[in-house]
Amino acid sequence: MVYGHNVDAVTVVVDGREFIKAFQKVGRNQLVDLQLGDEPVRKALVREVQRSPRHGDLLHVDFYQVNLTEKIESEVPIELEGEVELVSKGEADLQRGLHALKIECLPTDLPPVITVDISRLKEVDDEIRVKDLPVPPGCEILDEPDDLVVKVAAHREEVEEAAPAPAAAEVPVVGEGEAPVEPGAEGEAPTES
Repeated sequence: MVYGHNVDAVTVVVDGREFIKAFQKVGRNQLVDLQLGDEPVRKALVREVQRSPRHGDLLHVDFYQVNLTEKIESEVPIELEGEVELVSKGEADLQRGLHALKIECLPTDLPPVITVDISRLKEVDDEIRVKDLPVPPGCEILDEPDDLVVKVAAHREEVEEAAPAPAAAEVPVVGEGEAPVEPGAEGEAPTES
């Protein structure tokens, strides 16, 4: 299906194999050219792909037709490059926050990925936040500036707690340590003779 802002929805049929080849090259955030019969080429983004859970066959694809002069919102994957020495030595862990950024821009300015160099992270607690990322030309990042992208963290130590030993419970014996209750005493019903 092809739909978009100020565009009538159109149902289309695509060759599954050809689509998969193209989709592997462009992904969800790069423009594809759709040729529908003799119409002019439509610029679109792949918005949804449904596959058979059993066989993986292509079931349905949604294309979002864009206007090249109107800004759109899209998610762009974050790709990490480089190496953190502490992590590669096994002395720390790398924690991921965001895996994609929400970006607003013209369709022609939409980057395929946001690349983040993590080799500058040297110590435990070094981090990269959204505000530390370069903004691609023509784009505005919509995520909060303080959202975490990646952080070097100390290893979490797994401490196994020993099960507490059962405490010796004192079970009171009925009547032991108690004064005998007299008939007619407080709390006791008087007995009739």
